Amino acid sequence: MADPPAPPTDREIGAFVEELLRTSVMLCGLFDELYETVPPDAFGDEAPGDVLLEMFAGSMHPVAAAAGAATLREATALVGGVGDRVLDDLRAAATLAREE
Repeated sequence: MADPPAPPTDREIGAFVEELLRTSVMLCGLFDELYETVPPDAFGDEAPGDVLLEMFAGSMHPVAAAAGAATLREATALVGGVGDRVLDDLRAAATLAREE
């Protein structure tokens, strides 16, 4: 039987948070800038947002494919869980603020 994975250190968690936020901000900013500067008819009948999403997916595909299916599922769940937890904490803080 395999030993359970070692828990991450605070430093490792901090590095993950920083990387997640920096990459998220960069990708959102890049997508927004491209979306705002691309003419609406730049891709014929296709919506610019849809084309940009396809372009981003194409750029990310090699990295995701190289990671393998299991790692990709774990990473997707981790990022989704992070988002859910942040929203839950913000809702709890807002509830507490209203009660005071």
